[in-house]
Amino acid sequence: MKEVTSKSMPSKNFASSCRRMVLALLCPLAIAGCDNITALKPHVFDMTFLNQDGSVNDGKDYAKQPWACVLDKQSGLVWEVKRPEPGLHSINNTYSWYDSNKDSNGGFAGRANGGTCTGSDCDTESYTKAVNVEKLCGFTDWYMPSHFELGTIVDEGVFYPGPTLPKAYFPESLPGKFWTDTTFKTKRSSAWAWRFDQGSEYIEEKIEALNVRLTHATRKPGEQEKQPPAK
Repeated sequence: MKEVTSKSMPSKNFASSCRRMVLALLCPLAIAGCDNITALKPHVFDMTFLNQDGSVNDGKDYAKQPWACVLDKQSGLVWEVKRPEPGLHSINNTYSWYDSNKDSNGGFAGRANGGTCTGSDCDTESYTKAVNVEKLCGFTDWYMPSHFELGTIVDEGVFYPGPTLPKAYFPESLPGKFWTDTTFKTKRSSAWAWRFDQGSEYIEEKIEALNVRLTHATRKPGEQEKQPPAK
């Protein structure tokens, strides 16, 4: 798992939550005026659909030709797309937070195999290893996203009960509660998570069982975007 060092990340997520609250309060009162308030306009997502082998999917019909991942062209992050049926990527799978590496676990490793799932042991470390062995979308360096990274796919234009995700790219019926790799600094037995029914972050004990959505970074800040691997 990655170690998050940016001190500005929580404040950005807080600002995002505040913006959602402002939208909910102001728009019913001034619907006509909302379109003219640039700062309150929902984020526009621009993503590429990817097949299991990393080739590009046209994204026209998920039922007939489902995609396995999406590449966010703005952040450079590739995201796992959950599936409705049982299996390694099922939206119903849950995992306890676990990181055996003392250099990245924030001082508390969590709990091994504490969730309910299929395809791997049911903790975040085991799941990440299984997805990398599978070479999802052609990549072998998937990781659990940081508190900030997971917040970049929250669709602020969707409200409770969600899912607060851009549905055109994540055609999932369950909102879920998803782990991040970010330990809560003042309580090492806890970590940050995101609720995709409300589109908000919160703190949860690492021994609890939540969902996991992995990510892959195609570039570092300032680098040009890399293309998906050839078929």
